[in-house]
Amino acid sequence: MHRRALVVLVLVAAGLCAVPQAAAAATPVRVLPLGASITWGTASTDGNGYREELRRHLADDAGIAVDFVGSQQSGNGPDRDNEGHPGYRIDQVAAGTDAWVAAAKPDVVLLNVGTNDMIQNYDVANAPARLSALVDQILRDAPAATVLMSTLVPNRDAAVNARAVAFNAKLPAIAQSKGARVRLVDFYAQLSLADIGGDGIHPTDDGYSKLANLWYSALQPVLGAGRTWPLFRTDFGATVQQLTWTDTVQGSLNVGGFCCGKTGMESGRRAEVAHGGTYALMYSGNDLSAAGSYSYNRLYNVHLVLTAGTTLTYWIYPQYANGGYVALDLFLTDGRSLRDSGAVDQYGVRAHPQYQGQGGHLVANQWNQVRVDLTPLAGGTVDQIRIGYDQPANTGLFRGYVDDIAVVRPAG
Repeated sequence: MHRRALVVLVLVAAGLCAVPQAAAAATPVRVLPLGASITWGTASTDGNGYREELRRHLADDAGIAVDFVGSQQSGNGPDRDNEGHPGYRIDQVAAGTDAWVAAAKPDVVLLNVGTNDMIQNYDVANAPARLSALVDQILRDAPAATVLMSTLVPNRDAAVNARAVAFNAKLPAIAQSKGARVRLVDFYAQLSLADIGGDGIHPTDDGYSKLANLWYSALQPVLGAGRTWPLFRTDFGATVQQLTWTDTVQGSLNVGGFCCGKTGMESGRRAEVAHGGTYALMYSGNDLSAAGSYSYNRLYNVHLVLTAGTTLTYWIYPQYANGGYVALDLFLTDGRSLRDSGAVDQYGVRAHPQYQGQGGHLVANQWNQVRVDLTPLAGGTVDQIRIGYDQPANTGLFRGYVDDIAVVRPAG
């Protein structure tokens, strides 16, 4: 009898190694989130932690049906199953793992554990060895599994954080010693204390969103080998990720409102003109100075790890002559931005609002596709998706629509 390949995910700091591709199947991939309170989703406003956003990425962006499994239920998402046990140390998770894995029959196990060992100062010196034994235990329980394990997130208590840093430092060697069936991604390096909530332990909603994106990115070589991997995609419909910010100016000079008492550039979801579905992003404003004007508005808070060959695509429908001096911008965690990166579109025009307007390829009152190779930003992590207007001369109104945004990694 043919047996489906199992996948267990454990994230830590280090480069990702090649692993066998999970077998394609008509049935959903069974995902077992395993750990303590972060797996449970403690302190997230919806109780889902990282799980619902990860499910949405896999199902809606990558087209992979998933079924979370486990004996616990938490959150308000459509699939609440997990194996998160608030307060559990590594040894306590290990005590239940044999039964949990046997019952869940997972294809994928997401393992994040050890924070409570650090908080309780419980035999910290031997905590890495306990985690190593737990990984071995999972591999025995799921003998066809691939394993990814996570480093611990930052902690606001300096003493606890120091223990976590020392613990995390041991994990790359542990993961490497397990061979190609164990994969590594670093939670700690990708989160800051700003991503940790008031209790000092658990991520904020933004922090949990980063964890979801890290799990999702790490899953590409496992579930998406040989296929492209959408990191972000939206048509502004009801079922996709909604705007994080509406009409929110990040920086502006000499740009006022289009009409109706508006004082700055607008950027919001509208059911007026759309490329494919019903909704699109409407942008508008009023250029007030021929000496130079700009406005950059925030749209989405994201956490997208870019690799060579990753592409940004979107469709834009400018209205008015000034409406073409608009482009999507990506702002990275290291301070870099798409507009200043030198990256170009399919015509060789810089992916900067000013140059897009001057390039002559954005025709007013029709949909125009823009495709940008993000290789100049490879290795960086996108923190925000923004929209910018930037015009060195001219004054007057500008307005238009953007739709069908996608950031896609190449096949790996």
